[in-house]
Amino acid sequence: MGGVIAILVMAEEKWKEADFLRKEIEDRGYRVVVLDMGLLGKPQGICDITREEIISVSGHSPEEVALVTDRGKRMPIMVDGAKVKVRQLYSSGELDGIISIGGTTGTQMGTRIMMSLPFGVPKFAVSSTASLPAFASRYIGTADIVLMHSVIEIAGLNNVMKNVLSRAAGAICGMVEGSAKAPISLLEKDERPLIAMAHFGLCEECAVNVRELLERRGYQIIGFSAAGVGDRAMEEMIEQQNIFGAVIDLAPGGVGEELLGFTRAAGPTRLEAAGKRGIPQIIAPSGVNWGSPSKRDYKPEYNLRKKYDYDASRTFIRLSKEEMMLVADTMADKLNRARGPVKVLIPLGGWSSLDRRGTDFYNAELDKAFVDELKKQLKRDIEVREVDIDLDTPEFAQAIVDALDEIMVS
Repeated sequence: MGGVIAILVMAEEKWKEADFLRKEIEDRGYRVVVLDMGLLGKPQGICDITREEIISVSGHSPEEVALVTDRGKRMPIMVDGAKVKVRQLYSSGELDGIISIGGTTGTQMGTRIMMSLPFGVPKFAVSSTASLPAFASRYIGTADIVLMHSVIEIAGLNNVMKNVLSRAAGAICGMVEGSAKAPISLLEKDERPLIAMAHFGLCEECAVNVRELLERRGYQIIGFSAAGVGDRAMEEMIEQQNIFGAVIDLAPGGVGEELLGFTRAAGPTRLEAAGKRGIPQIIAPSGVNWGSPSKRDYKPEYNLRKKYDYDASRTFIRLSKEEMMLVADTMADKLNRARGPVKVLIPLGGWSSLDRRGTDFYNAELDKAFVDELKKQLKRDIEVREVDIDLDTPEFAQAIVDALDEIMVS
């Protein structure tokens, strides 16, 4: 057999479609486990894992939940229980991939359940509402979920629906096969550890320079776009999976964006996961002195600041001194709690390609106020190293690599 694939379905509505999908997957050499994440109404057929089992592992009584007639109240119970169950299957080696079928409710539940599984586990959601405005981002979040728009309602086994489900079966089986050929695992003893690196457009040249230097030395650099979603995903991967040996955080601006309610907000736990795991961290300040407020929340006073139209949807504005002090204090608090070594590198010649020394956006006085406050609040054993070059130079990339060498040895 090629492995085990779980199907998530609300069996009171779409069991027949799930049963067809099961047969399609089994015909390709895989074993299938069907989980009933139904809310109300009797299942249309037999499932391998019943909703009563799922309710039980959630810590609730199936008898008591059976009396609950509110779908909204049942939904979190089913999601919590199914998360426990799929993690149990995965931990015992009985889950190699997972697929859900459904409309809005079924896709919401299915994808939330999938999010509890590690990066690299094949996750596939077939949804009749995949193209609803703003729903795709909710369904996927920061997870590596593949979303397929069925176009037609998942209701009845007509020829068109069979075509959709057969393609979905081929897709999830292909994903499992691909995952087996390129597994994510801990490195061998003679291999360099994986390095997580957060960066975005304003420090892209620096990121390229750092990557090239480290790859020449045998490191694998796993990049994350610090646009609010990618850096949030980085934090989650660091916390959930023991695969990174160090973090190079070139663009921790998501901390300030979260505090100020801007578009690159990266969640309340940004800049914390590596510290909790005790992983060495190199921190640079690219983007920390800028913010990207949404167009609908744009304040008249922002027009008085230095600003830069980065693209059609984002305008960066220089943060005020008060805002930068708040960001410095918050970053210091997060880094002070780190269980592993931390070094902060400050390029005095500018923190990004936008605010290099000599440009209209360079403000040494304001940046220095941030650095002084950061130094004041950080613990003594966290070094803040100031380098008199700008961030996008090869010399600063070398300084990053040198600091990484020091911190990995320590």
